[in-house]
Amino acid sequence: MTVKGFFKSNVFKCLVTLLCVLLVSGIFLTIMNGLLAISDEERFARAISKIYGKSVATTPVAVADYNTNATIEEAYKVEDGNYLVKSTGKGGYENGTVTCWVVVEYKNGAVCGIGKVVIDSNKNQSYIDRVGEKALNQFSELYSSEVNEKGYTEDMITNATVKGTKTAICNAVNGALDYVNNAFGKVRALGERFLEEIQKAYGENVISVYGTDETGAEKLITKEDETVTGFKVDEKHGNATVTEYYKLKYNDGEKDILHYLISSTGNGGYQDGTVTCRVTIAIVGGKPTTIYNAAITGNVGQSYINDIKHMGNYSNVDITADGFEFAPAGDFLTSGATKSSTAIVNAVNGAVSYIKTVKFETSEPEEPEEGEGEDSGNDSDENGEGGNA
Repeated sequence: MTVKGFFKSNVFKCLVTLLCVLLVSGIFLTIMNGLLAISDEERFARAISKIYGKSVATTPVAVADYNTNATIEEAYKVEDGNYLVKSTGKGGYENGTVTCWVVVEYKNGAVCGIGKVVIDSNKNQSYIDRVGEKALNQFSELYSSEVNEKGYTEDMITNATVKGTKTAICNAVNGALDYVNNAFGKVRALGERFLEEIQKAYGENVISVYGTDETGAEKLITKEDETVTGFKVDEKHGNATVTEYYKLKYNDGEKDILHYLISSTGNGGYQDGTVTCRVTIAIVGGKPTTIYNAAITGNVGQSYINDIKHMGNYSNVDITADGFEFAPAGDFLTSGATKSSTAIVNAVNGAVSYIKTVKFETSEPEEPEEGEGEDSGNDSDENGEGGNA
């Protein structure tokens, strides 16, 4: 076919027609996209309407993150005195996220409640539609001063069956609470909250907890302390990393007692996640003798962590000279969260392994055996501690 013949052919006519259709369609789509595009202002207005049911005046405020499990995207001071916070919670199904608009009620310079929680968007949460308004309303219904300090957990929210998604939503709400508390509210000093948390395990016993100051020197932690810092470690022990410890002292009516409160992060959790535990170990006669208790203080990616019910099984377990290791199996464990339990076991085993490397001095000289001199050869310091403590 000649060039002249091609231009007169049906093939050429079809190509021209197709190009014209594509050109017109492109122009039409561009125009419609411009007409139908939602601006950030309109998107925000729609969110406000969904939350308040009307237009309200808002003033943007600077954002900051005070919770590692959430990211604060936007925040506004509302004309009613409350704060409207857009917060993205981590820890959802398959490490996904859920972004929520959270109304944090604020009065007399302090947080006083949760007004409303609305889901804005999500990542990887296939069943998020199962978390309906009835479930979200529980954030307001369950609010208390204790929740304000400790945060919501997914087991508190009923009327929904998706644990991972609920975890991410709880993290979003907790992130909003922590943001408003720290940026605008009256927050109890960290020292007071820390000591109150530790005290629960000791009942009426008067305890003294020691950490470090900004130079790393030992100091008594007080209720007035705005920051609380422990002795830094950063050592790997088995399948765990020990990061810090605190010393705790009290008198049981007969003698002085020394405990080490060790922060240990165990590997091996669900989807390579971790669980951090505070393992408290009693030191008697210059030796670690007993696990006093163990408590979960944090986790990464463990959606079923609140199903763990066996932490009490670690309490009052003797530490033998030849060593031992807990294992994530058998009657010792009572939950189905096998991976989370594995990380917990690794954390506790790591803490025990670490404490065996610490060199202590006895608080009292040992009684000399018959025929031996009066000097036991074991000098003690004023506090009955030594080694690398």
